[in-house]
Amino acid sequence: MAIKAIAFDIDGTLYPNWKMQVNSIPFFALHPKLIYKFGEIRKEIRTLENIDDFYKIQAQLLGKALSVSTEEAAQLIEKYFYTEWEKTFSRIKPYGNVEKVIKSIRAMGLKTAVLSDFPIGEKLKYFGLDNLWDIEISSEDSGYLKPDKRPFLYLSEKLVLKPEEVIYVGNSYKYDVVGAKKAGMIAGHLSSSERYGSIADFSFSNYTDFLEKINKFL
Repeated sequence: MAIKAIAFDIDGTLYPNWKMQVNSIPFFALHPKLIYKFGEIRKEIRTLENIDDFYKIQAQLLGKALSVSTEEAAQLIEKYFYTEWEKTFSRIKPYGNVEKVIKSIRAMGLKTAVLSDFPIGEKLKYFGLDNLWDIEISSEDSGYLKPDKRPFLYLSEKLVLKPEEVIYVGNSYKYDVVGAKKAGMIAGHLSSSERYGSIADFSFSNYTDFLEKINKFL
């Protein structure tokens, strides 16, 4: 079946992860307990089934972890993770030739999309990569987080394509590659070295040879 779209993870895929980590040091230093607890409850959410209200569950879990009300926890998430932390990305630049690659993909007549676990917000604008996508969604929009297959199926639904018509590219083997394959997509893994026994359909270490890597699927 012909490939009709290429979708990307954002964090660690469109830019190096270390840049986010370095630029987030002040934020992490100010809120260590909150960040740790939030990371733990996000891990728990990834294991849940039959989530009826993602944001309510997320706030309930964080509230319990911090011994605060669900309402207060929801406010903390909105203030710190969805607003303040996002400002960190204004100081981050994407991989050098990502924009060129995305424009080349679109010139081929393929759709382009991003699917990130966190809300997209202003990230793409900060990176200078806005207005290059047919679809921009967060896994949260589907009610589940990667590697659950539902965020990927939600993406294909929004693209109005079958999963097998989509190449999904990410830097996390556990979340991006495994999740995309569960949904029936072709999975590309951005990694400095090829993983032994990988189920990814292809791996690449930089965007210089990315188009050559995907050529066999087009």
